[in-house]
Amino acid sequence: MLTATEIAGFAGVGLAGAAYVPQISHLVRARCSAGISRLAFEVWLLASVLTTARAIAIHADVFIALGGIQIAATTVITLCAIRYQDTPCPSHIPRPPRAESATSAERRGALRAGPEGPCTDFRATYLKETT
Repeated sequence: MLTATEIAGFAGVGLAGAAYVPQISHLVRARCSAGISRLAFEVWLLASVLTTARAIAIHADVFIALGGIQIAATTVITLCAIRYQDTPCPSHIPRPPRAESATSAERRGALRAGPEGPCTDFRATYLKETT
């Protein structure tokens, strides 16, 4: 019979596994690795292997289960990040800035009058970067 803390521990294992599902799902369905740090997941994979080895040595069932899930999930994420490197999906492709109407710029206070007339934030930034 499991104790309450063991049940809570296995519930935590289930939550940890469920937390990986959206990331893996996006990687596999969209073939998109934008925003994935391969180095970070490679380090997490190594950390999971090392801590799971310790959990096995001390027969800590909850941590063995958690380590197994983490090893499997980080392996899938790492392999997908390698396979889909430099292939962002449409939602991760940088978009050019949209044009803004004069009335919405005025509401934000973005238009400023100067000796040359009104100056938008874009024009002010552009002029500042080119001088």
